[in-house]
Amino acid sequence: MLAQIGGYGFDCVQLAYKKGIAGVASYEDVTPALVEETVAACRQTGVSIAVHGTYVELSLVEEEARQKQVADFISQIPYTKTLGALCQGSETTNMNKQPAGTTRKEAQEALLRSLAQIMPHAEEAGILVAVEPVFYHAMNTPEAAKMVLDTIASPNLRIIFDAANLISPEDEHRQEAMWDRAMTLWGDKIAAVHIKGVTFDEKGDYHSAFLEDSCIDYPLVARYIRQLPQDLPIMREEEKPDRAVNDLKILKELFPEG
Repeated sequence: MLAQIGGYGFDCVQLAYKKGIAGVASYEDVTPALVEETVAACRQTGVSIAVHGTYVELSLVEEEARQKQVADFISQIPYTKTLGALCQGSETTNMNKQPAGTTRKEAQEALLRSLAQIMPHAEEAGILVAVEPVFYHAMNTPEAAKMVLDTIASPNLRIIFDAANLISPEDEHRQEAMWDRAMTLWGDKIAAVHIKGVTFDEKGDYHSAFLEDSCIDYPLVARYIRQLPQDLPIMREEEKPDRAVNDLKILKELFPEG
């Protein structure tokens, strides 16, 4: 897999074992041997792991279920260290996965409890944890992400920035204000950037799209990102082999210095 990715010209990836590796159905299936195989493949191909994607439901309000998700995330922290990943990342739970009647405030409070448990382990291991704002999740706006960063107040907590996940149908035509808020509030806390195409239909439903057809103003997004003080991995999420050459060309046009 990494050899193919490197062959297209990409030099880093987000690796989510449960999503990307056959036979990994749970985090118990991620073994030291598998991780060492990954490290060897990285050395051989020159492709690095920018984000160790550990997708768990950090905002579940049901306590027993939330504790299981937190335990899964913590179990992967040593592997993030071994992989040499820049950060260990997760989203923050789709509100549709919560019990009926759950408020976003309740979901955000659950998220804060989860991160309060996770961050001491991350700090002890010396790794960064990065959470991703998504407009239909618990952490859904730039302001919500800022609240989480400020409340947890850990030097090891960061943000994964995915413009296609943060923009809602209502914000599609006022993107500059959205990106300005995000970069002002926590631009210097971004650890990684996802790039993918999205469109909204007349009903406001979300659809994947080619980068060149996306409703996201990526030239504007790229200008904001290039102004940040830190160097960032830029990753094409949801890449398809037959689109790789074209998409890499677009990314190099957006980020010519990368």
